[in-house]
Amino acid sequence: MRASLRIPGLMLWLSGLWVALWGSVTWANVLGGLAVAGGVVLFARLDQAPFRRTHFRPHWALWYILVLSWQLLMSNIRLAIEIITPGDGTHTSILAVPIRGGSDAIVNLVSNSITLTPGTMTLDVKRNGSRDDPRAMFDLSGDGEDDTVESGVTLYVHSMYAQDVEAVRHDILRLEALALRAFGTGEDYRVALADVVAHEPMLVDPDRAKRARPKLTKPKPAKPKPAKQKPADKETS
Repeated sequence: MRASLRIPGLMLWLSGLWVALWGSVTWANVLGGLAVAGGVVLFARLDQAPFRRTHFRPHWALWYILVLSWQLLMSNIRLAIEIITPGDGTHTSILAVPIRGGSDAIVNLVSNSITLTPGTMTLDVKRNGSRDDPRAMFDLSGDGEDDTVESGVTLYVHSMYAQDVEAVRHDILRLEALALRAFGTGEDYRVALADVVAHEPMLVDPDRAKRARPKLTKPKPAKPKPAKQKPADKETS
């Protein structure tokens, strides 16, 4: 859609949605929808938002929905097992995930998809630098020194199962790459896919991570010590 037609098209879409919610096409509903749409555009300052062309690939969008639905199913099953079984298998953590970002719509889609999945929640979204120089500094290797990362946006995500922090980051990078393939530019998708491939050597072997996971055991109750008996007094004649 051209930039000159974006605001009128958005207002028509919001007005049509308003009329559909009322369920009848009347002059009052149409004028009310136009007024509401104008207020949304005015107060949200959409007329001053930077314009980026929107892409839509139906088959990849359908694949994104299927992948997200599968993640929702598996996450719900994992939480259900966690609830009905004894012990605590969670390992909560808040981690920074630098992503390419693409457009604001892609960032919103990825962050909301993370929050929608049980066990993870997007706490904050921070844009790094500028679009011309999207760099950020993070200690991704865990050596105590900051690494320069080509990242347009940083997501701060809370995860309930962060035994392998890099595995959580890898899943989010893959989700972003899939979102860019469905709704982003080809260049953004190729860069995001390169990030996914470059991140794979940082993954930990899941079997090794499982063996290294600390086991939570209940402390054994202390055995009561037998009371010391006082020696009997000697009888005197």
